[in-house]
Amino acid sequence: MSLTERTAYLRGLAEGMGLKAEDSNEHKLLLAMVETMEDIAAHVEANEESVSALADELEELDDALTELEESLEEDDEEEEDEDEAEETVEYELTCPECGGPVVLDEETIARGETICPNCQQKLEIDLGFDEDAEDGPES
Repeated sequence: MSLTERTAYLRGLAEGMGLKAEDSNEHKLLLAMVETMEDIAAHVEANEESVSALADELEELDDALTELEESLEEDDEEEEDEDEAEETVEYELTCPECGGPVVLDEETIARGETICPNCQQKLEIDLGFDEDAEDGPES
């Protein structure tokens, strides 16, 4: 039985017993106590409804936060994968001396020279850009 139902039962008992505030101080006290219990029961019921609504909203927020966290984790993983892919960029060219393949990374290209792993010849890397020119390839 709920608190509201129990206070309604007490109200019914008081009315069934014919308690009236003007009869005696005891009747007045008992009726005031029943009224107070009714008010308390109403407030408790309202609070229970509010707590239930807040719990539902909190669950929705928790679900949304979980989805956001998962999305951010996926984004971080994608960025890490992209960073790794950017770090491992390699280029392959053919050695002009022996015709064998030579793999170059960006650091080697920036140095401007390397040694052919096949014939051990020193190879200069010229991309056709003048280092002093700002407009791109030489004409």
